[in-house]
Amino acid sequence: MRYPILLGSLILLSLVLNNSKSSAQRFAAPAQGATHFSSVYTALTNCGSGMTKKEERAAEKHGSDIPTRCKGFGGYSVDISYSACSSSFSLVKGEENISLGMQAMNWKQKTVEWRLADGKPFAVIMRVYDYAGNDECATGGKITGESLIVRGLKDFEIDESVDVKSTTNPNVKAREIADKGYAKTKS
Repeated sequence: MRYPILLGSLILLSLVLNNSKSSAQRFAAPAQGATHFSSVYTALTNCGSGMTKKEERAAEKHGSDIPTRCKGFGGYSVDISYSACSSSFSLVKGEENISLGMQAMNWKQKTVEWRLADGKPFAVIMRVYDYAGNDECATGGKITGESLIVRGLKDFEIDESVDVKSTTNPNVKAREIADKGYAKTKS
């Protein structure tokens, strides 16, 4: 009499384990062919100039500002050049140059977020500030606004921004914009 109960219990246990395994697989892995989005970050602190010491000395001798170059992702660098009163941010890879805009000389940005699709970069997200301006410079004076810009890399036409103060979870929203821009370009 024990055999039918034991056999029934084993069958029931087998069904439960198979069903839970299928559920776990559905939640653990994206559907085959689905794009996996992720992020990596470039710190904008402690970056070099991208110049040799000799080139830096020559630039200083001629009164040129020494740029900042931070190693990016996917062969890109984040280049920051300086004018009389502003800092110009751009992404550079070979001949490709994508402007991220002008900021104050004493810029507050600490990182650039690279949006990846299946491990390959397709967009960046960077926090930027709006300034009241002053007699000396448009990027001087009090900070009047803050947003996250979303820029597509080569072949990805993404150029949007998210207002930080008026948007709930602005970082999540910026990622959503980037990811939707990727999907739109790929369709």
